[in-house]
Amino acid sequence: MCQLAPWVGGRRVCAMASLGWVYPSHGASGSNLAQRPSSLGSRQAARPPSGGEHGAGTALAAALACAAARAQRRPRGTCRATTVEAESTTGLAPWEIEEETEDERQARYAREADEMKLKWDARRLEEKHSAQRRQAWSQKEQERASLYGPRDPIMEAYEARMYEEARVIEIRRRQREVYERIKAHKEGKPLPPKGTPYLVLKPSPTEPPKPEEFDVSGHYKPEEDIEARKYKAPDSYVSPTGPAPPPRHQRGNPRAAWETPQYAPVRPGAPPPRQWPEPGSLPADTVPTVRAKIENERANRKSRRQRMLEEQERMERGDVVEEEEEDEDEDEVEEEEVEEAEEVAVAEEVVDVAAEAPPSNLPSAEEAKAMTVPKLKEALKDAGLPVTGRKAELLERLLEAIEGK
Repeated sequence: MCQLAPWVGGRRVCAMASLGWVYPSHGASGSNLAQRPSSLGSRQAARPPSGGEHGAGTALAAALACAAARAQRRPRGTCRATTVEAESTTGLAPWEIEEETEDERQARYAREADEMKLKWDARRLEEKHSAQRRQAWSQKEQERASLYGPRDPIMEAYEARMYEEARVIEIRRRQREVYERIKAHKEGKPLPPKGTPYLVLKPSPTEPPKPEEFDVSGHYKPEEDIEARKYKAPDSYVSPTGPAPPPRHQRGNPRAAWETPQYAPVRPGAPPPRQWPEPGSLPADTVPTVRAKIENERANRKSRRQRMLEEQERMERGDVVEEEEEDEDEDEVEEEEVEEAEEVAVAEEVVDVAAEAPPSNLPSAEEAKAMTVPKLKEALKDAGLPVTGRKAELLERLLEAIEGK
C-alpha cells in the first residue's frame, strides 16, 4: 500500500493511515515549496500539478474507503485451535473446574483405598519383621550371656576404633607396595617381594539378607564372634587417641567425655570378676541344655496382662490362691498377717462407705469388668470410695460396691 501512494501533499501515506498513523517525508514537501514562492521563484511556484499527484489522491481516497469499511466490520472472536473443554473461557480457577465424572471419581476412590490398604499392610509387615528381629536379638544375647558371659560394649567399641585406625596403616602399606612394584617393572628391575600384612582387612560388605530369610530363631552362633576376633588391631599398635579403658572389674559407670576420670569408681563390695570361656570353646552338648532351660523359662513366663487376666478370673470364680512355701520365716508370717489385717480393714471400710453413701449411678458388673483404670477410678470417686491400688483392687472394690447396692 505504501508503494501505491508514496506521496500525498508532501507526506508519506500507507495502509496504516486507517489507524491514524501519518509518516512525514524526509525532504521538502510541495506544500512547503508553494508557501515560499519568493525563495523558489515564480516559475516553480506557478507550475501546475503533475499526473503523479492525481494518482496519489486516488490512492488516498481508496485507503480512506478501506479504513471506513474495516471500521464497520464486526470484530472477530478468539480462534481456538481445538474444541477441548479445558480451553473454553469459564472465568474459574483451574482448581475450581470439575473435569471428572462421578464414575471416574468413584473409581479413583476405590483405587486410592486399595493403595492405602497395601501401604498399611506393608507397614504392618515391617513392624512384624522388626519385632521378630528385636526379640530374636534379645534371645540370642541372653543365650550368649548364659554360655560365655555378658558382652563388654565399652571394650568392643574401643577395639573397633583401634581396627579403623590400624586399617589406615595397612591400606597405605599396600599402596606403597603396589607403587614400588610398578616402578621396578617400568625400570626393568626384578620386582621386590610382597611384604607381610600388618592387619587382616574385613571383606567388602555384602547385600543383607531379605526379610523373609532373616534368622529369627534367637539361637546364638559363636561363629560370629570367632570371625570378628580375626579383625583386630595388633598388640603392637599404639593409638594416638589414648590408652585402652581399664578392665571391666576395675571401672564403674562411664562419665562424660570432658570429665576426669572418665569412669566412676568401682562399686564397693563388688564380686570378683568371673572367668568366662571364650566363644566357641564349650562342647556342643552344653549348648542344648542351656538353650532348653532358657526356652522353658520363656514359655512359662507370662506377661503382665496375662497375669492380670488370670487374677481377675480367679476373683470372679472366688478361688483363693494358696501359696505353698515350705521354708517360711517368722518375719514373712508376720508381714502376711499384717497385710491380711489391712485388707480386711479396707474391705470393711469399703462396705461401710458403700452402705452409708447415697445411691449413685454405679455401672453394672459387666461394664465394670470392661472398664480401664481411669474409668474405674472415676466410678469409685463418684461412689465415694478410695481410688488407690492396682487395677485388680479397684475392680474388686467397685464390684463389692455394686453387689452391696
